[in-house]
Amino acid sequence: MARYISAKEFRQRFSDMVEDLKEAGEIVVLKRSRPLFKVIPFEHAATDLLDRASAVEDNTRPDLQEISRIVHELRGIE
Repeated sequence: MARYISAKEFRQRFSDMVEDLKEAGEIVVLKRSRPLFKVIPFEHAATDLLDRASAVEDNTRPDLQEISRIVHELRGIE
């Protein structure tokens, strides 16, 4: 279960956050009651940019195959 804390508390207790992160699994930092960012253990983070990009579904942007097709088209390669 995520733990929610204010940005001020995060700054003040940054060095203590390791234990809180182990217990909670993730920490959501709030600013003016709105999520600002999330801290997660390194082991839970995606290992590279493509892994993270593939985990996000965004239908407004072309996928890697579409980008490759566009690049080949621009270069005149078929």
